[in-house]
Amino acid sequence: MAAKLAAVMKRSVFALIVSGLGLAGPAQAASPCPPGFAVLQASDTCVRVSGTVRADSLVTSSRMRAADNFSTHAGGRVQLDVRKQTEYGPLRAVIAVGNLRR
Repeated sequence: MAAKLAAVMKRSVFALIVSGLGLAGPAQAASPCPPGFAVLQASDTCVRVSGTVRADSLVTSSRMRAADNFSTHAGGRVQLDVRKQTEYGPLRAVIAVGNLRR
């Protein structure tokens, strides 16, 4: 029984290795984009989407329970950074939307 189980395990491991090699595909060329950017499919345009979120809560308390206060604030920002090399030099567009003020 143990010999059959070992044979099945060896075949399974071999099949996983072969399928993993098939999924790896051909080696891809180095990306023309800076770190943190991704290449748009079928182009030489680089894109990065980034953002931040901020959440605050404030609790104030006094000796009288009726005067207790609780407040919250949340804000966020999303930024889209697009870069492309043109014949006139690098082109960069940045769009930032949001509010992080307190």
